[in-house]
Amino acid sequence: MLVKYKYPEIIGELRKKAESKQYLADFLGINISTLIKKLSGKTQWNIGEIDKICEHFGKDYYELFKRED
Repeated sequence: MLVKYKYPEIIGELRKKAESKQYLADFLGINISTLIKKLSGKTQWNIGEIDKICEHFGKDYYELFKRED
């Protein structure tokens, strides 16, 4: 099954850094299925996760969390 991601900028940053979704899940302290749900828009991000992701990629919220519907 192909997953449609609502946050393609995050996926793009993972690719640029050659990091896996599993790496990001571990970095955030969540399991991979939870990360997939967040990336696909089925579960909301919390502010701590947003802060960690922005800091990790050196981007601001508006650059990474432009949701595509």
